[in-house]
Amino acid sequence: MKSICARGASVAIVLTYLASSAWCQDTGLPSLMPFPPLPAAGNGYAVSPAAANDALWGQAEPSPVQTSPIQSPIQGPDQLPGKSILGPDYTDAMKGGYESCGSIAGPCGGSVCCHNHYIYANALLMNRLRPGGFATSFYAGNFDQAINFCNREFGRTWVGGFELGTGWCFGCTSNCALEAVYWGLYPSDESARAQGNVSSLIDFDSLDYNGGNANDAFTNAQLHLLESSYTFHSVEFNLVGNGCCGGPFGCGMCGCCSGRSGSPWGYGYTLGFRYMNFTDGFLFSADPTDTAIDGDPQELNYLGQFNNNLFGFQMGSGLSYCCCNSFTAYVIGKVGMYDNHVTGLQRVYGPASNATINNGPYQNEQAVVRTAGRETFAMSGQIDIGGRWACSECWSINGGYRVLGLSGVASTEGNFQQANFHDVDGMAFLERSGSLLLHGAYAGVTYCW
Repeated sequence: MKSICARGASVAIVLTYLASSAWCQDTGLPSLMPFPPLPAAGNGYAVSPAAANDALWGQAEPSPVQTSPIQSPIQGPDQLPGKSILGPDYTDAMKGGYESCGSIAGPCGGSVCCHNHYIYANALLMNRLRPGGFATSFYAGNFDQAINFCNREFGRTWVGGFELGTGWCFGCTSNCALEAVYWGLYPSDESARAQGNVSSLIDFDSLDYNGGNANDAFTNAQLHLLESSYTFHSVEFNLVGNGCCGGPFGCGMCGCCSGRSGSPWGYGYTLGFRYMNFTDGFLFSADPTDTAIDGDPQELNYLGQFNNNLFGFQMGSGLSYCCCNSFTAYVIGKVGMYDNHVTGLQRVYGPASNATINNGPYQNEQAVVRTAGRETFAMSGQIDIGGRWACSECWSINGGYRVLGLSGVASTEGNFQQANFHDVDGMAFLERSGSLLLHGAYAGVTYCW
């Protein structure tokens, strides 16, 4: 028991010593546990203010009390008042890249400009390739000299049009976009004629006109005139995107192509809705008395008009190659599937009146056959091959060659009636397995901002 009491006394003495003036420092600040001064008696000493001592047991450590302002060992311009010591990369990371894009390094070298919008315009000059045809007229005793509804007669005329597109880009590198595109070709009538004692290979025997048989106007006539025309319109709403090293779509159509420090190849995709309208028509006329279609009551005409409205979706991809800093070559392919709503009109008429059917269930009815609407499945394929020259970061010049093919459409070649005009139901059904092939050049400019 005595040993335990002795040990307790020793601990008390040590604690009392540690609380002495050697360890208590008065910093001039309020203390939570103030120690009252000890009386000057016996072996005690009064506690007096002492300067803070950083030397504790011989080891120099920072004092908890700062007696002078901190001075940086190295003071640069970034530490001056009003200057931030945070780098731009840190600041951009904290902002999430939403406040400013500016010009940032591209993954393939060079720079990528953060455009947010683009618009482009192209002029079109295209031709239609007719896959088949038929003969309508021949000279008496000479079947080799005839009017042929085929590419030889009607494939030499180029049709003009234009293309407009615009889009909104998103993402700091503007690699994706929502875009709207329209392009179209406008009517250009093509015609072929034969004069002097010419007869028709089409049999109008089941029709009457102007008090006689309709064949009378087309047999041994002085003039046969065959006219053809078509129009094409396309509207697209797409989501487009480019790969990490650029591509041929959206805002990638502007600016330089990231130099040659990395891969010169780029790729992209497109996906969206597309509407196309294709109309095809013809007019076959005859005049038995003279060589001009001028409203003579003996003249007779056979008219056909077929209208295709295609609604559907398309998808595609593109590949670009950076030939140099300013010039990019590309190829873009698209395929689509559609519901084709087809309407049509076939009519035999002249200045006197419409021709009439002279036999069958529709006898004495006028030779006017309308198709209110037929549905069919259609497909499309389009390929663009071209190049783009970047004049600046905002302007570029574009040009190339385009081929578009449609299948599952009603065309003149498939619905030109050769005989049996009394078969109204057959004429109204319409042949909808035809095709369209357009090809030609385009050129224009693109602006991004």
